[in-house]
Amino acid sequence: MRTKATFLIGFATGYVLGSKAGRARYEQIRDAARSFASNPTVQSTTASITHQAEDALSTAKDKAAASLGSTLQDKRPSWLGGTDTPATTTPGPTAGSNGSPR
Repeated sequence: MRTKATFLIGFATGYVLGSKAGRARYEQIRDAARSFASNPTVQSTTASITHQAEDALSTAKDKAAASLGSTLQDKRPSWLGGTDTPATTTPGPTAGSNGSPR
């Protein structure tokens, strides 16, 4: 509920300030943002950060696949490329029991 109230307050504040600033101020801010985004230094930095993020994601994905690969492969159904042998589990208490003998 608190998040919803915070969002509504922020929305209302932005709406009021935006309506007071008017169309001319909106266009001024838009033009400044476009000018900033078209700057070659900003574009180069953005491309570099994007490349670094893709490399980090790929590395994390490979590490996760390496550590979980065989575990996930064993639990997959055969139609998804897994093995048909079900995992063996030890039987536990039946549903509704508290685990103690009668």
